[in-house]
Amino acid sequence: MPLPVFPYRADSPPPQARTPRRWIGIVTAVWAVAALYVAQAFLPPNVIKLPGQKPFRQVALVVAPQGWAFFTKSPREPVHVPYRQRADGSWADARISPHAKPSNAFGLDRASRSQGIEGALLVHKDGIHWNDCSDPSSPEECLKGARLSAPITNPSPSPSLCGRAALVEVKPVPFAWRDLMEGTHSVERAAVWDVTCR
Repeated sequence: MPLPVFPYRADSPPPQARTPRRWIGIVTAVWAVAALYVAQAFLPPNVIKLPGQKPFRQVALVVAPQGWAFFTKSPREPVHVPYRQRADGSWADARISPHAKPSNAFGLDRASRSQGIEGALLVHKDGIHWNDCSDPSSPEECLKGARLSAPITNPSPSPSLCGRAALVEVKPVPFAWRDLMEGTHSVERAAVWDVTCR
């Protein structure tokens, strides 16, 4: 009985799979050029000018509607810090953040993200009265003698600010002045409300 014939022998080199290097190179080049055009369409005017850049910008705005402004928020923009009045009349920071702490499931619980939206809703209510806080050294000092704004209802579906609450606007200390001021933020103004929650 004859032995079966195998296409490869034990002493022959293993078969080599052919890699379509040309196609990989072409696809990579096409994606790199497309990414360059999309990036250039959203960057401010600069020394790089690509052929057909102007008409491509209109296409890029439709196909890939995005802006770098989302990632480049001004670090000097003021921040509203929520405060809640305790039973003894003192004020306590009511922030749920930072987002990555264990009580927020290391960022998986998104409740801390909604607090900024809640604050924005309160700030845009009618009858707000801003108290100047440029003299006090701390937010708590400013809130001690702050005048109340008109009572409001918190429209948030899961509110974190109820009862006597406040938003204190703080501004980051410019890097050039870091040695002249204590802390990283300066207190600008504060608004205090009697907040009713649904």
